[in-house]
Amino acid sequence: MIKISVVEDQEKWIDLIRNYLARYQEENKVSFAVSYFKNGYDFILQYKGDASLIFRDVARPERNGIEASKKLREMDKEVCLVFLTERVQYAVDGYEVNAYDFLIKPMDYELFRIKRNKFLSHIGNKEEKSIVINSSNEVHKVKISDIRYVESNKHYLYFHLENSTYRRRQSMDSIKDRFKGQGFSEINRSLLVNLRFVDNFNNSEVFIKTEVLPLSRVYKASFLNELTQYFGEKL
Repeated sequence: MIKISVVEDQEKWIDLIRNYLARYQEENKVSFAVSYFKNGYDFILQYKGDASLIFRDVARPERNGIEASKKLREMDKEVCLVFLTERVQYAVDGYEVNAYDFLIKPMDYELFRIKRNKFLSHIGNKEEKSIVINSSNEVHKVKISDIRYVESNKHYLYFHLENSTYRRRQSMDSIKDRFKGQGFSEINRSLLVNLRFVDNFNNSEVFIKTEVLPLSRVYKASFLNELTQYFGEKL
């Protein structure tokens, strides 16, 4: 489900966006989890890095929206940020914080629908390529292509990158299909390896840089097939 945060202090605009989102969901048979915040700094304090799309009110002369958005970007460089403003000239402030787009208030539903389709397409492309990991009270958005391998141990997954490892309470089954669709292969019940980082292998081991990972006999044939297909596509 796509998570959306709306940061807007005026009730009339909150009601408008709530109605538009409800209408969009009904027409397109999709589901959103929407949270509303009237104070930008309260939103920053509560933000966990799990939103896919943020609608953010900005206004001058206070520039509170821009300053809060800068803090947001320090926490999450990838989230799709859309400014809400009553004056088009204020939208240029979005360049300071890499805003994806803006909506001029009051917007009609047809424009909202067209823009919403654009946002969803953008989100879909980015979501396919990254994963949010809540680890040790910190939020990390990691490119899936940068993950060398994923290890399952008891109730946790360990995401191994070049210089860091992040842990998240999750099952391997919950990510397996998504990761296998992006160049990962199972080498045993507890390990998914990123094929682009495989340096070598033998009958019982897979080598990723200085790491030696156990290759199960049960998974060997599928691993070899997926490895061959992967590098065949790269030629």
